Amino acid sequence: MKKLLLAATVAAMGVSAAQAAPTLYGKISVSVDQIQNDDFEKDQDATELNSNASRIGVKGEEKLTENVSAVYVAEWEISADGDENDAQTFKKRNLFGGLKFENVGTLKAGFFDSYFKNAAGKYQDIFNDHTLDITNMMYGEDRLKNSIGFETDKKMLGGLQFNILAQQGEDATKDYATSGQKGKRDGFGDSISTSLTYDNKDVGIALALAGNFGVEGKYAGLDGKKLYSDAVRVTGSYDFSKIGANGLVLGALYQQAEPTDDINGLEGLEEKAWLLSSTYKVGNTPWVVKAQYQTAETTADAFNDITIDQYGIGVDYNLNKQTRLYGLLAQQKLDITGVDLEEDNKTVFGLGMEYNF
Repeated sequence: MKKLLLAATVAAMGVSAAQAAPTLYGKISVSVDQIQNDDFEKDQDATELNSNASRIGVKGEEKLTENVSAVYVAEWEISADGDENDAQTFKKRNLFGGLKFENVGTLKAGFFDSYFKNAAGKYQDIFNDHTLDITNMMYGEDRLKNSIGFETDKKMLGGLQFNILAQQGEDATKDYATSGQKGKRDGFGDSISTSLTYDNKDVGIALALAGNFGVEGKYAGLDGKKLYSDAVRVTGSYDFSKIGANGLVLGALYQQAEPTDDINGLEGLEEKAWLLSSTYKVGNTPWVVKAQYQTAETTADAFNDITIDQYGIGVDYNLNKQTRLYGLLAQQKLDITGVDLEEDNKTVFGLGMEYNF
């Protein structure tokens, strides 16, 4: 009898697991980086072992009716180099639940990437997750809490997708005028992030137009100060294998951001940024060569223009679909109009490994 009960219990657990169908996934990414003049400080050189947005998560989709499914993602960043503090052994990334409507779209709620952020694909941010990620130079690379989002199904409109996110501020006590948005953030959709994307793999083209309205983000030219801002981002990439140049993909991005409302002392504040990138897979080999140039200029009435430029090259060696070895070399240059900086260059040389599971 005990054996029969045990078998029934195991079978029931198996049925439950099959229904929920959770998938465990993640990435371990570590690199050894030699950084010269870190933070543009003379003689501040260091060799670092870095964990580059290593992560672990579970995700799943379960049918509720013939045309409606429940979807969920719970993902955390982990520190593969052991440098995390005790309070952040697991740092939240995307955490949400929602409903997927067959051939219509997905409605989700929680904490997840803004659609402005997602408009930059893998061919517009080829050093993604490394210290050279565009998040360290450009406004708008954010995940937004207390958010409700809707994404149309790409198949419904032939590769065209519309996405919109509404973030609730949930604060009826504070006036945010000094942070870029006047008034209180206590209603529905205090911040809006939206995008219109088009992806056609047969033609080899991917395009995106995205906008943020009252979304908090950091300005590298203001030492990372976060301000509620309005912004527009345009991205695109083209796969030249469609016209005979096998393995070559070019990407580009342009964006502009400014505070939603004027801030005393920061009148006229604006950040303009753009990048160009190229990725070349060498024939039927495991080698991929990359290059990227990106720049961000911050201007305001009250201070001199601040420009950060970055030049970078990289080489990947793909051991298989899950594992790659890589090397990269990049230099950032800081320029402040009218100011003679003692050290205006920062150089990074890195070797790393990334394993996806």
